[in-house]
Amino acid sequence: QKCITVLRPGALQFVVDELLLGSVSQVARHKYGCRIIQRLVEFCPALQVHRLVERLVPEVGMLSRHPYGNYVVQNLFQHGTNEQRRHMVGGLAKEIRFLASDFCGCAVVTAALTYSPDVDRQALAKSLLSEPGLLVFMAGTRHGHTAVIQVLQLLAGSEGQVANQRLRSEAGALKVSRYGRIILEQLDASEAQLLCLASRGGA
Repeated sequence: QKCITVLRPGALQFVVDELLLGSVSQVARHKYGCRIIQRLVEFCPALQVHRLVERLVPEVGMLSRHPYGNYVVQNLFQHGTNEQRRHMVGGLAKEIRFLASDFCGCAVVTAALTYSPDVDRQALAKSLLSEPGLLVFMAGTRHGHTAVIQVLQLLAGSEGQVANQRLRSEAGALKVSRYGRIILEQLDASEAQLLCLASRGGA
């Protein structure tokens, strides 16, 4: 890892080539291999690691649930290209219920909602909303509650109201979890802000 951070990208081509000779996905699931891939994606130009990333994108669902692979996917959302992010969001959406219910997978969903282009973030938020009970479940979890906050910010109009109502209807269950309480506080703050804006408009 250290040499990746100090050498010029051109001097790291041999590392990229070596990885391409084997299973990139397997390296991404290795305790130390996952860190090597992350550093390459961070410090090398997108074109240099393009083939490496292209090997990983089709396996985003499986990697997202892996204790080491999920960090690689989060890293790809942070440092990859918008085209790569778009393909990965498509992969996540196909199995969104399983991923968002998984500890590692939920962290990836949060990363996707954070770093993807707005149109893809909104599409993913709608996918989460379409799954009955999923937002409420996520609201009570460590990674999930952060994703739920972003969903509430992304969804507008009737969809935003539906998300709000679903969470409000389970306020009793959410109060049991410290993460759930954070969501309820967020809802209260948003409601107070809307009331303040409405009162100003009517003044």
